Amino acid sequence: MNDPKSQPIDVEEQRAWLEEFKRDSGLPWSQIAGRLGPDFKSSTISLFVTGKYAGRLDWIAEAIFRFRQTLVAQAAIRAEGPEIPGYFPTETSDRLIRLLHYAQRGRITVGALAAGISKTTVAHYFQACNSNVFVITVFPSTSGIFGMLKAVLKSLGVPNAAGSPEVLSNQVMDRVRNLANPLLVFDEAQHLTVRAIEEIRGWYDLTGVGICLLGNKSLLQQLEGGNRSDAFAQIFSRVSLRVVKLRPTTADVDALLEAWRIHDEKIAAEIHRIAQLPGALRSATWTLELAHMIAAGGKEELTVGDVQDAWAQLSSRSVAA
Repeated sequence: MNDPKSQPIDVEEQRAWLEEFKRDSGLPWSQIAGRLGPDFKSSTISLFVTGKYAGRLDWIAEAIFRFRQTLVAQAAIRAEGPEIPGYFPTETSDRLIRLLHYAQRGRITVGALAAGISKTTVAHYFQACNSNVFVITVFPSTSGIFGMLKAVLKSLGVPNAAGSPEVLSNQVMDRVRNLANPLLVFDEAQHLTVRAIEEIRGWYDLTGVGICLLGNKSLLQQLEGGNRSDAFAQIFSRVSLRVVKLRPTTADVDALLEAWRIHDEKIAAEIHRIAQLPGALRSATWTLELAHMIAAGGKEELTVGDVQDAWAQLSSRSVAA
């Protein structure tokens, strides 16, 4: 890996490579420009390749050089790293799927799960498999009513919604009324403010749209806490089904091990231990990915020592000799 500013960069070589890359990849200039960096436009790149760009050429050549190095480095990582399993069913994911199906009947449901138990993966898998399901990820920046409204409308196909909160809210209701069994899934719903929760409850009351709130245990505390606000009490009284899971089950971890084709008892025991720590199945997945890379570096079969070394690196803890 080399800093392009510390060595001469052959402009013609970078031009020829980029032209070949476009031909082999089949990507349009707009996508290639995005891969080179935020300062690039498709017109700039196409003019550069055809030799018609009138400005400085060195900065473009340097960007192409960096992009080539990135491709090489990522290819090496892919060669060393294992293929991470895609979606696979677990005991908890099956419960979440039922929760989402029930919400799509026109109900409000709640899933409160610890981080790393794949609630987001399940939500997007359900969206991919069913019609009129819209997943809205709530960030602190979209937790208030205006940000939430724009995020919902974007998921409903209105990316540049404008207007007052009342106008935007009416747009949401107009769109869901025209859909069969619409479902709005709010991921990271613990960030939602009281006013945002009230607005969502209003949509449910007036249109019957299905609502599923997914979040961490603080979401459950907001909804079920003894000193909850009237707004949370209002929506709590309408919740028809809830799933609470503060750690993965043994069956969840077994499903992960099967997806990774792990049958070694010592490795399985270590992964079960790791999965019960903060991060749950996500931490276990990252540990197995890194452990396979460690084993590949030594050209060896995966061992429990590789798993322990990987976890030590990920958790910044030393492993006892």
